[in-house]
Formats: sequence, C-alpha cells, structure tokens
Amino acid sequence: MTRISRKTRIGAAAAAIAIAAALTPTPVAQADPVAPMPLSSLGAAATAAVEDCVAGAPDCDSTAGVINGSASTTAIFGPPPNIFQNQFYWFGPANLTPPPRSTVFTFTPLSLIPGFLKPLYSWFTQHLNFEVCILGASVKIGPYGSITGSVGRGC
Repeated sequence: MTRISRKTRIGAAAAAIAIAAALTPTPVAQADPVAPMPLSSLGAAATAAVEDCVAGAPDCDSTAGVINGSASTTAIFGPPPNIFQNQFYWFGPANLTPPPRSTVFTFTPLSLIPGFLKPLYSWFTQHLNFEVCILGASVKIGPYGSITGSVGRGC
C-alpha cells in the first residue's frame, strides 16, 4: 500500500508543478534590459549606419530603415481607405469612425459562461476587435466575444 500512496503523491506533485508552470506568467521573458546593448555587439554594419546618422537630420529618421520582421495590412496597404477597408467593404479591426448604423442584434456570451470560468474566458477574449462589413451590413466581434450585427449606409 505504501508503494501506491507514494506513486499517487509523486503524480499529484508533478501535476501541481505542471499546472503552476502553465498558469504562472513569465515576466522575465518580457523584461526590458537595464542597460542598452553596446553597438559593438550589433556588428560593423549597424555601427556604420549609426555613425553616419546625424541627430535631428531629416534623412536619419529613427523609423526609416527599421525592419521588424512582421508585416501588417497597414504597412502593406496603407491606412484606410485601402484594399481591405473602404466605404463599400471592411475586413479587419473595427472601424473607429463608422457611419450611423442601426443595431439588429447583440449577443454577449460572457453572461452564459459559468462563474469559475469567467476570469479565464475574459483573459482570452478581452482584446477582440474585428469587423466584417459588406455594403452596410456589418458584424462586429468586440471585447469579451460580444457579437453585434448592424445595418447602415456604407462601411
């Protein structure tokens, strides 16, 4: 019997460690360095680019040659109106200045979630902000998974 109880305790401890590791935030991974990285560690090309730049010169804008490795629709297609977001159709983040609309339906799933799951559900869905609009008929998925359908003139 001691063998079974020992294995049960070891299994419970391993499960507790795994759950704690999965649910504990890791602020160390997102930490800012205390001191900036020395330019010598970036290589000769980066050092030469920094030395050629005179502070305040219009040709040395700090964002001019920055490549961050990720593309977005704003960077590729420009600000609205563009190929995905114009007055006839809108796909993407919700329009900040939509024309007047009449709400047809609203659904808030947060009221259907059991109380013990609400914090987890809210954490995952608090930053939702997406809209699909075609010729004035729009469906918006907002914070916490709320869904709103509306009709108006244009998008």
